[in-house]
Amino acid sequence: MQNYFSHNYYYLDHYSLPYLQGIGYGHGSESYYWDSRKRKDNLIVLQYTLAGTGIFEMSDQRIQQQAGSFFLTEVPGECRYYGQEDWQFLFFEFSKEMIPWFYPVNQSHHNCSAHFQQYLLTLTEQLRALSELDFFVNTQAAYQLIIELKKELLTRKTEEHPVAEQIKSYLEQHYQESIGLTEIEEVLQLSKYKSIRLFEQAFDSSPMAYLKRYRLMRALPLLLEGQRTVDEVAQQVGFSNGNYFAKVFKIELGMTPSDYQKNKQLFTEPSSTE
Repeated sequence: MQNYFSHNYYYLDHYSLPYLQGIGYGHGSESYYWDSRKRKDNLIVLQYTLAGTGIFEMSDQRIQQQAGSFFLTEVPGECRYYGQEDWQFLFFEFSKEMIPWFYPVNQSHHNCSAHFQQYLLTLTEQLRALSELDFFVNTQAAYQLIIELKKELLTRKTEEHPVAEQIKSYLEQHYQESIGLTEIEEVLQLSKYKSIRLFEQAFDSSPMAYLKRYRLMRALPLLLEGQRTVDEVAQQVGFSNGNYFAKVFKIELGMTPSDYQKNKQLFTEPSSTE
């Protein structure tokens, strides 16, 4: 890798929106060392390894970084990272408004997808070419990078937890039926405790919470059709009764199913006129 560089971005107001505080190509030899406990910056670092090796330490873990590895860490924090052998990497520094989308923040992953690597390279070259970066262009780039990172992390989790993906597939195939942890236990030969633990590791949600949200998602187009009552829609997507469905709907979406139906024009495109 050639032409190492870094850009830092400063704005008088960031409107409580996530934005990129810095980007760059970096190089770390054995003298390269960052201790997040001692840094005075206030940001989140995404660092992707292109070549060579480095080390990322968090808690009692010492994780080697090599081509295709990346880590995410909060600064200041309890992590350290340092170079070993010709460590070459891309880095992106986010404002801390992005924290709610990534918990826990401190994490490391290997075998990044080719799509994610190409996205990071392309974004870096695009931003590198700009001498100045308008704030709203910056925050748009930050949002898109957050989305791509979330997609990559979800892919990593499902690959690391194939049994959780099996549970998810089973729930989506049988959402219209009366199913629970007992059925998962019988079909997948997996204890209730283990199924919950594996699923939460992969999807940051319990199986039953995921099933509830999936049923709601399948209910939305049925409600918009307006050809079924709320009770009929509830039963079609697997809820035991309309009252429970309406309660869950209100909690998740902030309105009742009936209100959603009445205001369906807000969710559909206006018909064209000649």
